[in-house]
Amino acid sequence: MLEKITSFRLSPRAGSFLIFAILLAWAAFRLTEYGNLRLSIAGNDTITFVEGSQVPLFSAEMMTGRRLLTTNLIYKIFTPKDGYQILVNGSLGTSPRKFQAGFDGIVLLQTFASILGWSALTYAVASRMETSAAKILSALIIPAFAYSPQIADWDSILMSESLTFSLFALQLAILIHIVFTLYKNPNAKIAAWTVLWGVVYFFWANLRDTNNYAALVLIGLSALTLFAPTFRRNKKALGAILFGAILFVVGIVTFQQSGRSLISTINIYIGDIFPHPSRVQYMQEKFDMPIPETPQFYAWFEERGVTAATRFILAHPGCAAEKLSRDFPDAFHQGVQPYFVMPEKKVFRQLATSIGEGLHPETITPFFVVLIFLISLTFAALQGTSQTVRPWLWISAYVFLVSTIAIIPTILGDNWALHRHTIFSIAAYRFCMWLCVFIAIDLNLFAPRSNNAAK
Repeated sequence: MLEKITSFRLSPRAGSFLIFAILLAWAAFRLTEYGNLRLSIAGNDTITFVEGSQVPLFSAEMMTGRRLLTTNLIYKIFTPKDGYQILVNGSLGTSPRKFQAGFDGIVLLQTFASILGWSALTYAVASRMETSAAKILSALIIPAFAYSPQIADWDSILMSESLTFSLFALQLAILIHIVFTLYKNPNAKIAAWTVLWGVVYFFWANLRDTNNYAALVLIGLSALTLFAPTFRRNKKALGAILFGAILFVVGIVTFQQSGRSLISTINIYIGDIFPHPSRVQYMQEKFDMPIPETPQFYAWFEERGVTAATRFILAHPGCAAEKLSRDFPDAFHQGVQPYFVMPEKKVFRQLATSIGEGLHPETITPFFVVLIFLISLTFAALQGTSQTVRPWLWISAYVFLVSTIAIIPTILGDNWALHRHTIFSIAAYRFCMWLCVFIAIDLNLFAPRSNNAAK
């Protein structure tokens, strides 16, 4: 049986045609099974996106306001003649979606960006699989993962989650192409692809402040690549390091100037410092913190609050470790969004949600699966068991580390909306688990065939 599976092989042309056919079928499913695509629902943060878009287009406020550049631009572009009017807010319960002028263009953009991003990622993964079985499995499962209610529902919600998912998928698809191309030929001409990736990455990084930390992963992995003999002093790897460093510095500077750090930092004081008298005493003795929740405190907080909280965390790593160990597993206990219901699709919703629960396990399992796989893949890369091991190791490590470096500051600075703010990292961990499954299947099915060919 295994021999029949491993011997089954589609021609490159037939493989590409089959992948495209599967993607078209999944796109049709997404466009038809989620109701009217122009319906939307707001969240408590939606009004801040509207306000953020009202600043002049070419102004510092576009980068340093309450909200980041990408959503500011999108909400400015789709502003209706009479301005936005929020008609339904789902943050305090579940309600049906409604048509909201101006917002309909935004949710359509989110939907089509989702289809583009996940289709591109599916093709990038499936086309790099060596065996036909792995190609077909990845082409079937990745869209099922993306178009389940756990992900697809966010396309109707007027916040930043949808584009966070889809733009990450799109930039990851382009990155897979770049990594595999450079692995085959370190001197390959990829300028156009690199520019395209940089543009997508820039807009993704400017959706959420924690997305900016992905630049550190890019810098670290690119620096490690320079140790490989074939990439030593490689200009493309050096360029990736420089690009990541510039984006990271710009992100940090605009974050500090925006005042957004005050919003997240006050949650640390309210949830992690004020309830503990010993911590309050430490802050008063070490940083001259006034009595909490007094006018003097808020004046001190605007001037020294962020620095003092950062130094407190660095001086008390045990407190940070305790919070991470408590909230990290809990972050995985999230499923379908709580913002809206679709009573007209009751039967479909029950089935789609049940299938989605299998693809999006609400346990910490994906984290450990990916961690174990990365360790095993590292040993396989050192042994050189396959030509695709090392680029897949790079990609898998990128997704895993980006998820991790984004979730740590989110947990440490969040006490009120843990599940929504960590949803990107959790979705990325879950996707990476399935990516690891496809890679493992492909490597194991391809190995017997390679051995037989060698004989």
